Amino acid sequence: MMNCSTCGREVAAGTICPYCGAHNPEAPVILAPEAAVPRRVVRTEISATHVIVGINIAVFIGMALSGASILNPTREQLLRWGANWGPLSLSSQPWRMLTSNYVHIGIIHILFNMWCLWNLGRLAERVLGRLNYVVLYTFCGLAGSVSSLWWHPLSVGAGASGAIFGLAGASIAVFYLGHLPIAKEAISSTMRSLLTFVGYNLFFGLTPGIDNSAHIGGLVAGLAMGAALAKHIMVAPDVRRQWARFTWIAMATVLFFAYGAVRRQYPQIAQLANPQMVQTGQLQNAKRALAQHNTNAAISQLQQIITQQPDAAEPRYLLGEAYMLQHQPDPAIAAFQEALRLNPDYGQAEAALGSAYLDKGMKPEAEEAFKKAAELGYTGE
Repeated sequence: MMNCSTCGREVAAGTICPYCGAHNPEAPVILAPEAAVPRRVVRTEISATHVIVGINIAVFIGMALSGASILNPTREQLLRWGANWGPLSLSSQPWRMLTSNYVHIGIIHILFNMWCLWNLGRLAERVLGRLNYVVLYTFCGLAGSVSSLWWHPLSVGAGASGAIFGLAGASIAVFYLGHLPIAKEAISSTMRSLLTFVGYNLFFGLTPGIDNSAHIGGLVAGLAMGAALAKHIMVAPDVRRQWARFTWIAMATVLFFAYGAVRRQYPQIAQLANPQMVQTGQLQNAKRALAQHNTNAAISQLQQIITQQPDAAEPRYLLGEAYMLQHQPDPAIAAFQEALRLNPDYGQAEAALGSAYLDKGMKPEAEEAFKKAAELGYTGE
């Protein structure tokens, strides 16, 4: 007999542990000096935590390469990469509740979340096992997204924090209820760290701009799933797997009905997702950035709108105004001319074109543009 290398219980050498499923090889045979001793091959196993962290980083790099700001991506950039937003998530795109868990709002956001995931994830994966860990991470992320939609459906949500809080909640439940073969001092120390993490970050989440509802949703789901799994952590593998499947089905059912309840609570939200209203919101954001002289953000947003609405004259005119604020008359002239091509009666664009010509020292062209603006009835008011 020997002690299991994973859970510490007494098992027969060379068998599978009936409690935790770990393989326990027989004691090594001592060979004679002249016998060749085979070299032991050490396999480096990639954990689920490595994979999940890698996916998050890959998505962030993809966003950056596509032109999204690495410090403060716009609402439109976040939505393009799968962020959670009520008008879309509660209508035709519920998949955003999942993808939003891999989208982050700037480099500080992802660095903090990945640091937390790296530390909490490795602990939770060892305790729960890889498959349980991946399923729990996914369901807790979904729970955070549903909670966020319920609390503020018109806010754009993104980030792995709901899933991370779920891992913390599940770990707390398992360490408290699971009767693990670990020294009490070690369990107490780990519990203090987990509770400190949860308490501090929930308090920090009261800061404006942080989605504490996603934190709480993920935490509650993690506590529930962890409590359900805890009593069966140290049983025979078949029983443990059966109970795990039951827990997954139960949580999936809860999330399905919770999502349905949120949709019924906000029956009008889905109407805001029609393309015309989304584009109107984008144009208002661009105008706001322009009024604040945030020209880089305005240009980026206007270029996106032009891609979506190639026949709209107003975004071209506003793009020209943004270039004028940056003292770039050449691209401004091109933008104004394009606006006039799309709408020849656009007096405001004609007058703006005259101003751009003046900046270039092209007085005859400027006078002609101002004359046309007057003929179109534009008075500069």
